[in-house]
Amino acid sequence: MKATVIFDTCREGSLNMALDSLLLQQLREEEQVFLRFYTWCPATVSIGLFQKWQQQQQHSPYPVVRRPTGGKAVLHLLDVSYSFVGPLSGFGNSVLETYFLVSQGLIKGLELLGIPAEFLPAPLPTKEDPSSCFVHLSGHEVGVAGKKLIGSAQARKPWGFLQHGSIMVEPIYHEMAELFSIEESEIRAHAIALRELLPDITIGVLENALREGFEDALDLHFTQAEFSSKELSQAASFSGKYAVCS
Repeated sequence: MKATVIFDTCREGSLNMALDSLLLQQLREEEQVFLRFYTWCPATVSIGLFQKWQQQQQHSPYPVVRRPTGGKAVLHLLDVSYSFVGPLSGFGNSVLETYFLVSQGLIKGLELLGIPAEFLPAPLPTKEDPSSCFVHLSGHEVGVAGKKLIGSAQARKPWGFLQHGSIMVEPIYHEMAELFSIEESEIRAHAIALRELLPDITIGVLENALREGFEDALDLHFTQAEFSSKELSQAASFSGKYAVCS
């Protein structure tokens, strides 16, 4: 199967979401796989497709965008995001089965860096669940020693799926605590940052290890590509639909 990796640049939040959605749309024309890595400029909060953004949080110091996927809010500050887009065939028969397969690639990539990553057990959700993704566990999240390192969310269409997520690189616990009105100690109890495990890690080394992890775990071979000017223009034309406030 054709597989493409895009080592993207730092982009504005709503454009990032539009580009992920564009990749999913392209599967309607050809059955293939996309793996994209990207960062956020400026730092941005993304919220889940069905998540209510609380009134007291609407004065966020960061722009807010709504993802095309579910899940909880994420502060994209000094993190690295990935998106994995593929056809439904060959990637499980349910959301959780697809999570499992994609997470295998993430776990294998982290193992190549010497990180003993694992699947985290997922308790049943409750109404009192916190609004922050990194204090909330869902099916097949990736973590270390019981703490979440990668938070992910997924969208499915009849022709394919999009799974994307945030890899917490820097320990931004103070900023998260202020934004989500959560005790910093509670976040530290549930989350862990990559630099706490590998202080000298670079973004390039991380992204290449994850690419290799996906190749090994899912038996893929990626060809590197970039977005064309036409694709960037197309994504920009509908990126405004993802903006919540700025």
